[in-house]
Amino acid sequence: MTNLHFNYKDVFRAGRLGFSAKKIWVAFLGFLIAFVGYGILSYIAFIVGGIEISEIWEAYRLVPIYPIGLPWYSWIIWVIGLLWWICVALLSGVAISKITYEQLKGDEFYEVKEAIKFALKSGKSAILAPFVLILFIIALLVMGIILALITWIPYVGQLFFMVMAIPAFAVCLFIIYLAIVTFVCFYIGPSIVGETANDTFDTLFESFSVINDQPWRFITYGILLLIVVAIGVGLLGFFSAKAIFLAQDVLGIIVPADKLENILSNAAYYVKITIPPLCPDNVYNLVTSYIESIGMPNLLWPPDYIDAYQGWAGRISSFGLGMIYYLIILFVMSLGGSIFWAGNTLIFTVLVKKKDDKNLLEMKEEVFEETKEEAKPEEKKEEKAQRAKKKETEKKK
Repeated sequence: MTNLHFNYKDVFRAGRLGFSAKKIWVAFLGFLIAFVGYGILSYIAFIVGGIEISEIWEAYRLVPIYPIGLPWYSWIIWVIGLLWWICVALLSGVAISKITYEQLKGDEFYEVKEAIKFALKSGKSAILAPFVLILFIIALLVMGIILALITWIPYVGQLFFMVMAIPAFAVCLFIIYLAIVTFVCFYIGPSIVGETANDTFDTLFESFSVINDQPWRFITYGILLLIVVAIGVGLLGFFSAKAIFLAQDVLGIIVPADKLENILSNAAYYVKITIPPLCPDNVYNLVTSYIESIGMPNLLWPPDYIDAYQGWAGRISSFGLGMIYYLIILFVMSLGGSIFWAGNTLIFTVLVKKKDDKNLLEMKEEVFEETKEEAKPEEKKEEKAQRAKKKETEKKK
């Protein structure tokens, strides 16, 4: 079992714990599945809104962002794709947190297959907990709109508005509080489930407990974790870019310059990272300056497609290399996801120790229902065998 400090120092372990092949692989699979589903549904959302595929491709390449200016049904399809992305990401977080939890308890050989099974079985709590709160917030807003219709009644409506002003203010304040707890559920919920295998209600209870009992520690540790994630992703992105440039230099020794430049330029044509317009200017400037500093401006502004070298072979090679670029981007993102969920596992462990004086690493693992159900048929077989033996001995007597 890992000996923790149970304070802010443990957050800095997230970088080391996240730099793990198993956790990065789980995060990579999660991001890949999430982006494939999201990309398909986003394209459908734009197409039903009357946008040509060529226009979508030119603007976004493989991953379109939200459909600005399109009909309401395009937004519904896009939201479904976004929900798909969120659900898959949360399940990946549960699996990574489970691996991290077992590692902290001393099991360095906990299998990825077992973590994925655990996430598929218990991960629904991490998904349902925040969405239950969202539905409750929507219900409160709808009730407020219905009550607001009373204000249309002459004379009585004005008096009703005055009487309900203070309750309405209290409800609005409560909605803001629920929105904060919903964010906490999304942020740390998968780690809660990964460590405790809680159901939806218990996950909600722990989320409320974290923000009520340890708000400043949660905020401070969360900020520290995001800094660790940014450093890890920044370093891996930098070295990944240098590795690509090194590979180009090595290939340039043998491959003719015009052929290599043609393939690489057309490969860059297929890759594009689109920063959403809602992104704050300082974040936008930070991301663009970083990508330019590592020498990969083509990720934001891809070059035009040129005639492929040697026809169909050059086109296939460029397309395949472009898809490999996407996989490299997902690999860099996967380290960030791995560090993030491993760090949240540490944060929740520390917060539980602070608020409940309980060390989750010392808890014994409960037997899952599946194993119990699997054991029942075996127990029945043993009972039948014992009964048969008793009958044989009675007959002999």
